[in-house]
Amino acid sequence: MFGERGFDAATVADVARRCGLTTGAIYARWATKRELFEAVIEHASAQRMLLLIKSVDATPAEKLSLLGANLLTTSRDDTRSLWLEACVSGGRGGPGRSEIVHAQEVEAEELAEIVTAAKDSGVIDPSLSTDAIVFLCQSLGLGTYMAMQVQTPERPRPPDDEWSKIVARLIAAIGPQH
Repeated sequence: MFGERGFDAATVADVARRCGLTTGAIYARWATKRELFEAVIEHASAQRMLLLIKSVDATPAEKLSLLGANLLTTSRDDTRSLWLEACVSGGRGGPGRSEIVHAQEVEAEELAEIVTAAKDSGVIDPSLSTDAIVFLCQSLGLGTYMAMQVQTPERPRPPDDEWSKIVARLIAAIGPQH
């Protein structure tokens, strides 16, 4: 509900209805809508961490390719819309700021591990900044979701094979110079 309507417009009653609960049940656990929002962000953050393929048995190059391919999936749009709302709200100093900042830091650490492994395996040029690559990855994640929200028939999302070629080219571009 927060992702669909935004923090200000979503009500605790909306959230309770969606969850099949009463507002009393919600308020028994969280004293305010802000606390509920912060708990939802924390939960969504944990879900995002599972998707960073840390537990997947794949090479660093395969992990980077999977992350790139995952940018166009729509199966997690509820989580992505919540994440976007949390970033916007937190960026304005609103509710969830500390949670979204912490979640972005944790995500950055996970991404940095993948980038470091890719550097160690020769996939990424070790002279490139890990922080800059991580920032690019996080920016692509948010930006791709936002772009997909305003697609039109005249400007649809790219086909998977074309997207895969672009992702492969980006990964190659940050590879070692020969």
